[in-house]
Amino acid sequence: LARTSDGPPHRSMSLVCLPMDARGVTISRKIEKLGMHASDTTESAFDGVRVPRSYVIGEMGMGFVYQMLQFQEERMFAAASLLDGLDRTINDTIEYARQRNAFGKSVLDNQVVHFRLAELKTEVELLRSLLYRAVGLYVKGVNVTPLASMAKLKVGRLGRELSDACLQYWGGMGFSDEMLISRFFRDMRLISIGQIGRAV
Repeated sequence: LARTSDGPPHRSMSLVCLPMDARGVTISRKIEKLGMHASDTTESAFDGVRVPRSYVIGEMGMGFVYQMLQFQEERMFAAASLLDGLDRTINDTIEYARQRNAFGKSVLDNQVVHFRLAELKTEVELLRSLLYRAVGLYVKGVNVTPLASMAKLKVGRLGRELSDACLQYWGGMGFSDEMLISRFFRDMRLISIGQIGRAV
């Protein structure tokens, strides 16, 4: 998304697809991140880069509008892509808590643990229902911006809550990099930040 003319932001930005080996494009460094280690993030600079018209996506000046419109799909995708991970995290935690002993009994044999995991499973199912409703309306051509935004908000909050709660039942082993719960805990933080954070 680049400014291509003067004027208000919603009419002066264009979407540009630019080869990273174009003259004037430099990648100065890879940025180390808290999570999402499989996805590189870099600091890039653009100095005197010429952009042919053929590299512009859609109409000139419509980039901001296009970006806002695609957020519906991106927010629904964020929720959809994490449902399986949320389910897996709960199920893996149930299995680990069943095997882990503390004070002479399985961690899972504590009623408060059962209650908390059941509550989290309920929240995941509520998110799934919201997402299915949003997608069902979207494929019919309905503007689902409010529902897509709700799903994105919910998956971000639930992902942080669920990964934190489940990590607690893993004890010290959950804090090690070799456990999937550790990665899920790290990576879930980005979900609230991406696609324009909830606070913006």
